[in-house]
Amino acid sequence: MLTHSVTLVMNALLSAISKHPHPVIIHSDHGSEYTSKDYVTLNEQLGITMSMSKKGSPWENGYQESSYSQFKVDLGDPGRFASLGELVYDIYQTIHSYNTKRIHTALKMPPAVFAKRHQRSELLVQEVS
Repeated sequence: MLTHSVTLVMNALLSAISKHPHPVIIHSDHGSEYTSKDYVTLNEQLGITMSMSKKGSPWENGYQESSYSQFKVDLGDPGRFASLGELVYDIYQTIHSYNTKRIHTALKMPPAVFAKRHQRSELLVQEVS
């Protein structure tokens, strides 16, 4: 199975900001990929403030821990796929469904719907200002 990779998280960040507004803050754990010099430098260059949970304190980021736990349940056994391509495709489908269809308890709606509503309210505030 794949291991954590600085390149992977850097590419994920760059992909996300190519499609969405730059975040002001990124929160993570103290994984080596998030504390690496390259990742820290990339965040500094992008003007993103890094925030990290205390080491060994997964309960500090309960929402993320819960979503990751649910993701693993939804995906099922990764060993069941005949190829890496099938696994990647199913990961994409699982994340897409989680973000666009699954109603999240804290939001009372899927995250994609919540994000669109938030963006609309931000635009309205900017127009009024």
